[in-house]
Amino acid sequence: MFYSYMIYYILGIVMIPGIILGIWAQSKVYSTFNQYNKVQTKHGKSAHEVARFMLDNGGCTDTQIQQIRGNLTDNFNPSTNVVSLSESVYNQSTISAVGVTAHEIGHVFQHREKYTPIKIRNALVPVMNISSMLMWPLIIIGLILEMTYYVTAGDWLLYIGIGIYALNIVFCLITLPIELNASKRAEKMLLATGEMDTEETKGVKKVLNAAAWTYVAALVTSILSLLRLILFVFTMRGRD
Repeated sequence: MFYSYMIYYILGIVMIPGIILGIWAQSKVYSTFNQYNKVQTKHGKSAHEVARFMLDNGGCTDTQIQQIRGNLTDNFNPSTNVVSLSESVYNQSTISAVGVTAHEIGHVFQHREKYTPIKIRNALVPVMNISSMLMWPLIIIGLILEMTYYVTAGDWLLYIGIGIYALNIVFCLITLPIELNASKRAEKMLLATGEMDTEETKGVKKVLNAAAWTYVAALVTSILSLLRLILFVFTMRGRD
């Protein structure tokens, strides 16, 4: 009984660094965004006006812009070719709002230029969707087989299940440079188009760097989750 409690305790402890980092990253995003959301840009254009100008200037006249509900729910959907700006961004002319918008425009140009990490991530999406449904059934069946005479088959299913989960880490590893690249593009575009000066882009950089920490936290959490899964699987095997 004591051994079981200790194992569950350890499995819980493993995730604590990831949880702390995730909470800190989210807190940093909102605090930095709110700080620079009080600072108006010198140009005075709203975020959606800046987005339209950047898209047209870059030859993406067919890309649409829409407002969506929520706070910092901004995104670019390549399948519909639509940039969605949240309520906290769309009509605002602050450094935070324009910076977040420019980041999403950076994603538009990544897709247009067929940026290699984007191509790899797009190829992984359908694989991730299918594998996420298969992972736990494979692990559960594998553990059941471990308790029978089909130990070898159980081993293979467990290894496959763990391998599938490891794809989360690959996905996060690819996503991080994509986000960093979009932020770098955002800063360059804002300067090149004259929408911001050097001093203003320093604020944009702080906002986008804070957002990047959420992707670092996601990567760390994925690694820790994989470690916890491995500990869980081999603990269960050891009890059989």
